[in-house]
Formats: sequence, structure tokens, C-alpha cells
Amino acid sequence: MLSSFTFLGSALLVFSTQYWTTDRRETLSSHTRQAAREISAVYAGWGDIEARQRALAQVLNAHSDTIGAQFFLFDTEGRVAACPEAVHEFFLPGLVPVRCEIHGTWRLSATTVAQALVSSDTHGRFTQIGNLSGMFNENMIIAADPFFIGGVAAGFVLAAQPFSEDLIVYLAGILQLFFLSGLVVMMLAFIAVYYITRRLVHPLNAMVSATKRYAKGDFRYRVNTPENDELRLLAEAFNSMAISLATLEASRRSFVANVSHELKTPMTSIGGFIDGMLDGTIAPEDHGKYLQLVSGEVQRLSRLVTGMLNLSKIEAGELQMKRVSFDVSELLFTTLLSFERIIAARQIELVGLDELGSQTVAGDRDLLTQVLYNLIDNAVKFTPPGGQIELHVTQERDLNRIALRNTGVGVSSEELARIFERFYKTDQSRSYDTKGAGLGLYLAKTIVTMHGGTIEASSDGESWTEFVVELPD
Repeated sequence: MLSSFTFLGSALLVFSTQYWTTDRRETLSSHTRQAAREISAVYAGWGDIEARQRALAQVLNAHSDTIGAQFFLFDTEGRVAACPEAVHEFFLPGLVPVRCEIHGTWRLSATTVAQALVSSDTHGRFTQIGNLSGMFNENMIIAADPFFIGGVAAGFVLAAQPFSEDLIVYLAGILQLFFLSGLVVMMLAFIAVYYITRRLVHPLNAMVSATKRYAKGDFRYRVNTPENDELRLLAEAFNSMAISLATLEASRRSFVANVSHELKTPMTSIGGFIDGMLDGTIAPEDHGKYLQLVSGEVQRLSRLVTGMLNLSKIEAGELQMKRVSFDVSELLFTTLLSFERIIAARQIELVGLDELGSQTVAGDRDLLTQVLYNLIDNAVKFTPPGGQIELHVTQERDLNRIALRNTGVGVSSEELARIFERFYKTDQSRSYDTKGAGLGLYLAKTIVTMHGGTIEASSDGESWTEFVVELPD
């Protein structure tokens, strides 16, 4: 602000000086022009010498008193014919220098005389700033205009006005007004800046305090949202970030707990079965049965680890797809075979297998296998004994459509909106499923999206749930 006022003050000085100089030149030139006309009229008239002298003196003194300048009458030789102290007593033409101790010896250069004699609206008015080659003790604003006798230039009127002293007085007044107004503006500006800065800093300090709490893991703190303020959107975004971080932290803790449980449970089972076979608790004839259980638990661990690795690669952007063309119906049927034992044990009816036709898609077979496995696993998990799973593979609008619908307790509309979120497990999942970490559907959606497709879930909330995957050709 101080720099701006300094610049404005300097610019004001420059422009004020230019304005004052131009205005004084124009004013002085206007009076010399008027004085020259009046003097021409004096010499054109008739009368005695004394009357002419008085008239000339009156003209020069009148203009001098009006604008506070010195007026002189010069002849064509550059000599002073009249000055504030004296007027020559002889009649023109044939002017001779005045009898004045100060100005009687003045003699202008031929160049200055020539410029003064041709000064007119056509050729330009004679004005300059200087001391006329030392005639004046200081720089003066000078203007000149010729007067005429019988249509011939007989001399010229020259006016001189102090430049520096008057300009300093003028600029001092301008600067005084500028500094007074600038002081008032500065005071108002500092008050406004203080108020605005305080309003800006207060929520920023609150955000700093919030970040310190968030760094310690406390996401409960919220920044007060200013009303009708520029920081309102920032504060709202900050609070939204805090909510997201809190949700993510809760999900992370839930995920760690779920994964720990997922890892601990099968490892405990595996360890128990193996110890039982080693110490003889499990009879040798039952080893085959328990080895199958161990194999299932190992496969379960493998799927969990594979899912977590894929999730890590996807989020890091390191997962590279290997696109090939394959029959998605054949892949769906092959994946179903992995659940043959549990489907048979729970007497689940499969509908639509006999209608599956060959349907070719281009994509990463391994990743899409994981998508189908997660969807079938989810359907089998929540289908009650004696329930039904319906499967369809069709092509609509250049899209390969895979639909899986299972009977059983449906999913509420609130849970459907979050069912594809990472680490999210529905209430019914917590009730019926003790073998999930909330990653299956999130991975399925992520992989389908990577293929340029879509996946949607629907349910009546009571008796059925359906997942539909659409993949481009």
C-alpha cells in the first residue's frame, strides 16, 4: 500500500507539473495576445504623446496586475521600448530603448526576435521556459505576441512569470491535499484489511488446529462454516474431507479387523486339523476328509491374498490387463463348478444354465474370472437352503450382459447405494457372512470399470437380489 501511494504521489507530481506548466503558458500567451491587440489599437489611434504613454502603461500594468507577470514592449531590434518602470516618450515607428537602468540595456537575440514576431495561431505561439540568456535571475515562463502598425509588425509584447517559486507553491498545495486524503484512505484501508484479514485468519487457524487433530487420528473436530463468506466453500470442503477421512479410518480399522479375522480363522483351523492328525486325535481314516477342509481353507486364504494384491496394484496403477477373446458363458459355467459342492449341499437350484449360449468378449480372463467368482460367491452365500440362483448371458446394444439373481433376504435401498464401496459389509452380511472383508464387490466393480463396462445391483429388499454386468464387445 505504501509503495502504491508512493507511485501515485510521484505520478501526481509529474502530471500536476505538466498541467500547471501548460495552463500557465496558455494563460500567459492569452494575455500577451490580448495586450498586443490593445497596443496595436493605441498606436493606430490619434492623440498626443503623453496620452499614448499613459495608454501603453495602463495596458501593460493592467495585464501585469491581473496575472502577476512582468510585461515588456520590444521593438524589432530586440530592445526594450516599454517596461513596468518606464515607457518611451517618442512616437512609433522608430522605437528606441527606454531610459531604465534595469531593462534599458536588454537585447534579445535575433532568433528570439524572429520567433516572437511570427508568433500567431498559424505559426504557433511563442512560449518557453528559461531566463532569456541571463536576463532574468531565475527560470521564467515566457510568452510573446507581435503588435502591428499599419499592418506591419512593429514590435512584440513579452510577458514573463516566475516558474519555480509558483510551481513549488502549487505542488505543495497538491501534495498537502494528497497526503491528507492518502492518510485518511490508509487508515480506512488498514482498518478494512485488519477486519478482512481477521475474518480470513480465524477459519484458517481453525483449519490448522483441525489438521493437527487429524494428524493424531481425531477426525471428530469440525470447522465452523462462515456464512456468506469466501471461505465458506473451503470450510465445507474441509469438513467434507474430515468426514471422508473419518469414514476411511473407520473402514480401515474394520478392514484390518476383518482381514485379521479372515487370516486367523483359517490358519487356526488349518493348524488345529494338522495338529489333530499329527497327535492322533484325528483317526487315520478321517485324514482325507480333514485334508479336504485344510485345502478349502488354503484356497480361501489364497483368494483373500490375491484380492488384496489386486486391490493394491489397481490403486497404484500397476495392474496391467491382458486382453484376449474368450467365451464368457464357458467362463461362467467353469466358475460355477468351483461351488458345485456347496450348491449341492444346500440344494440350491440353478436356473438358466441350459439356455447359456456362446458369447465372446474381449478382456482379461483372469480378472473377469475373479469378478464372476465374487458375484457367484455372494449369490451362493445369501441364498437360503432350497433357494434359487438364476443366470443369464445375453447381448444387447453391442453389450454383453451377464445377470445373476438369487432368492433370499434382499438388500435395502440404503445399502444398495453403498454395496460397491471398499470394505463395506451390509448388515445382513454381518449376520450371515463371517467370511468376508468387504472387498469382493468393490474389486468386481473396479475390474469391470477397467474393462469399460458397468455393474449394477438391484433388490426388492425382501426376496431377491440381482447383479447385472455389462461388458463391451
